[in-house]
Amino acid sequence: MSTNALEKALWQIGTNPVETERYRACPQTYAAEFRLDEAERAILAELDVGAMARRETSTLLLMMAFLAVRGPASMGEYMQSMNRPA
Repeated sequence: MSTNALEKALWQIGTNPVETERYRACPQTYAAEFRLDEAERAILAELDVGAMARRETSTLLLMMAFLAVRGPASMGEYMQSMNRPA
């Protein structure tokens, strides 16, 4: 598990608009740039915040990146994603 690499990717997405746009353009390519295992690349590309939270990724970083990608109006979607069963 590469929690640090996953959190680095989320930080970049959440704090840098250029990185946010790069992620939006091609999430799979963006995820491939980090030292992640196959499952982590998939959940980052899908922005599966619930799966990342279950891997003990910072929930603050998850929310920040999710809202950067999907916009502030997506908070309800974020909460639903966090509460979906595994």
